Amino acid sequence: MGDEEKKCECPKGVPGWVVTFGDMMSLLLTFFIMLLSFSNMDIQKFKELLGSVEKAFGVQTEKVILTRLGQKTPIDLMGSAEAAREKKKEALLNLLEQAIAQENLEGEVSVIKNDRGVLLQIKGSVMFDPGEAKLKEPAKRLFKKLIPIIKSSPYEIVVEGHTDNLPIKSDKYPSNWELSSARAGSVVRFFIETGKLNSKRFRAEGFADTRPLFPNDTPEHRSKNRRVNIQFLIQ
Repeated sequence: MGDEEKKCECPKGVPGWVVTFGDMMSLLLTFFIMLLSFSNMDIQKFKELLGSVEKAFGVQTEKVILTRLGQKTPIDLMGSAEAAREKKKEALLNLLEQAIAQENLEGEVSVIKNDRGVLLQIKGSVMFDPGEAKLKEPAKRLFKKLIPIIKSSPYEIVVEGHTDNLPIKSDKYPSNWELSSARAGSVVRFFIETGKLNSKRFRAEGFADTRPLFPNDTPEHRSKNRRVNIQFLIQ
């Protein structure tokens, strides 16, 4: 060849397709790492990661929870926990009803399942003389039946004192606030001293006439409003 061969000059940089290919490989690698990690990732962490990915890409996606075969979803776990809680309530309710029946107090004491657990509602006439906070014998006999039940259970207990709206006439208790608090305290003290129960499990509260069950418009209604509640807290 007479003419000098022309030198081929390669363009600077890499071809555009290489960049795209490299990005795709990086995304695939990240995807497979995520799949591998899912086997050891709990649901809450996965939700947080999914939310971060959505924010990073600026898209809205349908949230799908991936679980291993046989693994319960959060909804399943929630249902199982609630079912177990209901069983605990039912078991405690049956024990309390048996204790009440043994003392023939079915008409004076009620057992109610509620959102907090199980509530034992006792008429004030069974427990105290008017204007007093000293426990009467029927109440003591019932509480002695409750001590083994409380000992065998792990639940915290809130004791509430409630009165009607009639002003109290006593030098010892200037108002229904002091009377209701003293009555709740008497119940807690009985359980702690007689039953040798852990004082940390108990809380005494006095509500006076602020939480009536019925309007304080008749003697019968006022009698029902004078009560002590023993609330077993079941989580």
